[in-house]
Amino acid sequence: MRELLKDNRGVILLLVLSIIALFTVMAVNFGADEGLDIELAYNFRDSFQAQDIARSGVEAAVTILKKDDPTYDSEDEDWGGFPEYALAASQYLKGPAFTGTITDESGKFDLNSLALGDDKDKAFRTAQFKRLFSALDIDISQGELDDLAEAVKDWVDEDDETVSDAENDYYQTLDDPYECKNGPMDSPEEILLVKGMKPEYYYGKENTKGIRDYVTVGTGGKINVNTASDVVLMSLSDSVDEALAETIKAKRPFKQPSSNWAQTLGISATTEEAAALQNKIIDIKSNVFSANMRGTMPSGAQINIKAVLNRVNNDVKIVYYRIY
Repeated sequence: MRELLKDNRGVILLLVLSIIALFTVMAVNFGADEGLDIELAYNFRDSFQAQDIARSGVEAAVTILKKDDPTYDSEDEDWGGFPEYALAASQYLKGPAFTGTITDESGKFDLNSLALGDDKDKAFRTAQFKRLFSALDIDISQGELDDLAEAVKDWVDEDDETVSDAENDYYQTLDDPYECKNGPMDSPEEILLVKGMKPEYYYGKENTKGIRDYVTVGTGGKINVNTASDVVLMSLSDSVDEALAETIKAKRPFKQPSSNWAQTLGISATTEEAAALQNKIIDIKSNVFSANMRGTMPSGAQINIKAVLNRVNNDVKIVYYRIY
């Protein structure tokens, strides 16, 4: 009887030790899960605060543009110095910070302008579109570029007529079919859906730039010579090379309209080209800006916001908003 009791005591001891080990593992796992939950909660809190900080940057951009002189727009104005403003403002946050820029979208080529105006206007803007590729040394043949320009026009115009075979009959035969837009692009990235447009043409490659930083939508097609980059200035005419682009930039800002922009800028242009530059292409102000903001927390959490801002009659509206 005593031997049996001793055996039972051994079994009971093993059972108790097993239960203790099981509860220990459960406690450790519960503690680890609780710690992970706490960490996730902190990350969510910091990301939310970073988003609020980035949002405050957008609101600051709206305020600055509302106070801006609308008669001309140039990067020597307050909105052009936004990175310095953001740096100074972040010093009051004591840990969190935001950085950002305000960009004049009218300093870029509007892709939707390829379908604007009469045949002469479209021809001018088509040549301008092609010069962007030439100025950036993008590796594309002349035939491919001609076809691409026509395909973009077919995408943004409102009819089903085509000279590039890039209407619904083409897009519906793709492995993942979709319809031709036959209307204005909502964002520049939409050009990646167009027949013949390759990602490297848009984003660039390791040693070459793409057109991403030089194209936009929604500006109406006029180019602000006060904010246009060298590449966009070179797209205005075959006579604008890198040297002339630098000369034009040295004369900025232009605060008053010119009665002869071709002459003022030193562009050798035909009568038709000079008329287009004067009446349809050149401007010194803008109504469309983009605000790119980033909010960061000491923990490393960060949130980016891109907003497109439309200024009309001294009021500024947000027309596009992306959080990433």
